Amino acid sequence: MLSSCGSEAEPAIGATSAPSGASNSPALPTEPEINGRPRYHIAAPPGGWINDPQRPVRMGNRWTMWALFNPTYPTDGTEWRRWTSPDLVTWQDQGISIPRHTTAYGDIWTGSAIVDAANTAGLGPGALIALVTMPADNAAGQNQSCALWYSLDEGASFTFHGIVLPNIPGNRQFRDPTVFWHETSGHWVMTLSEEGKIGIYTSPDLKQWTYSSGFLSTVAGAVMECSHLFKLHLYNPDGTTSSDKWVLLVGGDGTASGFTGGTCYWVGEFDGATFTTGNPDEQWLDGGADFYAAVIWTDPQAADPLTHAYSIGWMNNWAYANRLLPTYDYRGQLSIVRELRLRLLDNVPRLFSTPLPAQNDVFTHAVHGTDQTIAEGNNYIWPADAGSLAGRIDLTLTRIGSNWPSGVWLSVRGGGGYFTQIGLELSDNRTFIKRDTSGPGAPDSDAWRKNRSLPCDFSDGIAKISLFIDTGSVELFLNEGAATLSELINARMIDIALDLSASGGSVRVSQVSLSNSG
Repeated sequence: MLSSCGSEAEPAIGATSAPSGASNSPALPTEPEINGRPRYHIAAPPGGWINDPQRPVRMGNRWTMWALFNPTYPTDGTEWRRWTSPDLVTWQDQGISIPRHTTAYGDIWTGSAIVDAANTAGLGPGALIALVTMPADNAAGQNQSCALWYSLDEGASFTFHGIVLPNIPGNRQFRDPTVFWHETSGHWVMTLSEEGKIGIYTSPDLKQWTYSSGFLSTVAGAVMECSHLFKLHLYNPDGTTSSDKWVLLVGGDGTASGFTGGTCYWVGEFDGATFTTGNPDEQWLDGGADFYAAVIWTDPQAADPLTHAYSIGWMNNWAYANRLLPTYDYRGQLSIVRELRLRLLDNVPRLFSTPLPAQNDVFTHAVHGTDQTIAEGNNYIWPADAGSLAGRIDLTLTRIGSNWPSGVWLSVRGGGGYFTQIGLELSDNRTFIKRDTSGPGAPDSDAWRKNRSLPCDFSDGIAKISLFIDTGSVELFLNEGAATLSELINARMIDIALDLSASGGSVRVSQVSLSNSG
């Protein structure tokens, strides 16, 4: 886990102009770096690196989020850099909230922040409390211990309180505390990454922590990172709700399940001390190679906070993160924020991921394509000037007769022999992303070259596709969130061509919409 620093604020990500009220003067990247930076994703400031996002907190009408940042990567360590947003779509870089190397314990790693409205910690009503991992060699002689920091200025800066959960067991892995208030039990709950399990701890005051239980699993590798335990309504196929369920979500190694590093979850019950699940098999939230260290949160101001949750992840993979070239003077970006709903699918509770409706606000131009039937040798005819560096493509495929074609291929960011391809093997209920041809300078890694796929049921004859394209990434949403794949790409800035083709049959293409950021 690494970081970066800098006090200057940057213009808002995803906005046409920087919002007013920024505390510092904007510091814009210079050409040619600005051309290759993401248009509507949070990315590392020029010269820096970011990885794990830190769960957003809502205070008033503004969301505050942090991410691990390192301005001198790969040396030194991380600090918490802060972004704010009115809508979870447009983000303003506000600089550093917790600098590295300001205590005897070195830099600061992943954790979570909460608003202590009832002043349980005695640090002030409404104080913002962050429980974080620090490589605290001086905390009872142990490393990777949990520290408490607090803020009285809505997260702009924090004060170090101390180590509150030293790693007394001496576990090699003892990190990523995520904290929430459990109303029924009347205490705080922490989930913590430990070797082969997620430890569950409780506290009355955020300072004194007691071990309660552990959720053991090795299906996501030896260490499950960045855990989140949260409650949602479970929706039936007809849209009604009959029960609430708890979800335990973690980052892990999915190699044994045919994935790579990614985000998986279990659905079950939580009584304030123990999480149990009737199904030991994990499910994967995203089938791509680049959705990791995801954070989960709900809106405390919503009429019903349990209808859905939100999520954002780090778009990278430790299999090649250190080999990616900083071609445009940054290392690392985050995904767009997704809305998560828990729905029954074939009698199995599953998280459906969809983009936020407000995400469309970042796009300034939109065109619509005509309805067409495509077949082998008869590709889709796009509207003029349809290609873009950064935008969104929506379309619906409808089966003709009783059989899908053997394949439908949507290629984006094409040119000069390069392209990124969305492969839809509809009769096999499978979708994949091919990016090994997306551009030059790819990392030398099998994890990068391998096509990543995910099952999705197309047996009803309809396939709905929403694809978000940015300068260095693609995020694919299928059938209103039933399947999602997210990946980095290394396309050249001059390559913007589109192609939609079919083989082994014909298919109807309709509801084609293309939006871009100009």
